Amino acid sequence: MNDFAYWFVFLGSILMVLNIVRYASFGRSAFRTEGWSRGKVVLNLPLLLLILVLLGYISVLLWGSPDAVVAGILLGGSLFVFLAVSLLKIVLGRILDDEKRISVLNKELRDMEQANNANAVLLTNMGHDIRTPMDAIVGYVNLSKKEDATFDQVKGYLRKIERSSLHLLSLISDILEMSRIKSGKVDTEGSPVDLHEMVSGWHDVFAKQMEEKKISFTVDASGVKDPQVLCDRHSLDRVVMNLISNALKFTPDGGEVSVILTEKVSDREGFGLYELRVKDNGIGMTESFASRLFEAFEQERSVTIGGVQGTGLGMAIIKRILDQMEGRIRVDSKSGVGTEFTITLPLRLQSAMQTHWNAALPGCPVNFSGKRALVVDDMLVNREVAGMLLQNMGFQVEYAENGKDAVYKHSSAPGDYYDVILMDIQMPEMDGYEATRRIRKLGSVEHAYVPIVAMTANAFEEDVQQAFEAGMYAHISKPINVEVLERTLAKILGRKPSPAGIL
Repeated sequence: MNDFAYWFVFLGSILMVLNIVRYASFGRSAFRTEGWSRGKVVLNLPLLLLILVLLGYISVLLWGSPDAVVAGILLGGSLFVFLAVSLLKIVLGRILDDEKRISVLNKELRDMEQANNANAVLLTNMGHDIRTPMDAIVGYVNLSKKEDATFDQVKGYLRKIERSSLHLLSLISDILEMSRIKSGKVDTEGSPVDLHEMVSGWHDVFAKQMEEKKISFTVDASGVKDPQVLCDRHSLDRVVMNLISNALKFTPDGGEVSVILTEKVSDREGFGLYELRVKDNGIGMTESFASRLFEAFEQERSVTIGGVQGTGLGMAIIKRILDQMEGRIRVDSKSGVGTEFTITLPLRLQSAMQTHWNAALPGCPVNFSGKRALVVDDMLVNREVAGMLLQNMGFQVEYAENGKDAVYKHSSAPGDYYDVILMDIQMPEMDGYEATRRIRKLGSVEHAYVPIVAMTANAFEEDVQQAFEAGMYAHISKPINVEVLERTLAKILGRKPSPAGIL
């Protein structure tokens, strides 16, 4: 074999080694994917052929004596194989990329299906849970309509209807809160609450349902020495009522449910430390499920009573609320024996805040007699309810059906005509934010800086922030809590903020 033919064969051998290395490299990548795991034999055949050709080259180098034509054919074949392998690598690479994208899309599809299934289960279970307070509301309404019902009885029924309505509202809010849980916040200081009265309310809501299942229902707050505290009543109601509701659902007829609130020694000045235990002798739960209990959409399916299950959101919400209130929750449960939840919660004492209140709100509660309020809401029933509440406080009340009407009425009246404007947010013609911004731009100081309070169902943290950014003084969420409304108006009108303080 002459030198020219020798170098052709040598270069062809080098190219063939490179082809083998490249093919083996991307072949190994292909084997790692799920779609190609069963095609290893097919992908290995070209590799085997490449190795056989390389052995042919080596044989020619060692024992053959080809002329230049044979050597040229061998080199040309190597170049062709090199180009073919390059093209195959490009094609296979694109196929692998497509497979990865398909795998990602399949995973997203499975996640969406799981989320849709979870939402379907949630809606079904929410419909079931809503029946508990609705049964109480309908039952007490029917009792209050009886001709022989006394005034005190009707008053008691109304109190229980109010409690059940708050529970119903909390259930409806669960799905909204979980969808925005990262941005939701709990009012850690809250409003004045009497824990003895609050515990009594828990008993009123569930007494009828417990009696129907012949469950011994015990509620005790005798261990509380300082019942006057500050807390977010709505959130604490949601936590405890959710636990009692679960105890009711998962305790068989003739069982026992107890709610015990006690006060412990607190090491924080101005705070009381409270321990709440909700205990039942129901079906309990397994140890593995108890460890996942506070995750969203978790429900134990191995053991139920008549197929009853919770929404799968309540416990996650409870954990979130207690974390923000600096509280802790522990669950002790045994399958077939029962469950006990223990909550430890620090709450600020009202006695520690009394001096602060007196300083912040001199003369509180404010005498609202002679004060004039403009209620802005596109719903007639909402205007009527807010108007009656304000009139009972002593206000003179006027109304506007939307933001545009409110701006016109306020700008047409003398600057000091309205003492406060209660503004809904979502309205036709002009929403509450835009109406507030336009009022703030009115010519006279009296017109521009009238106190405006958001009174809306938009109750998330970002909604509150947006109200302040629009120039509102305060935010009150619907349904209206009379105590919060009165306290907010007393704070605003008892010590009217300076115009510079709101922008």
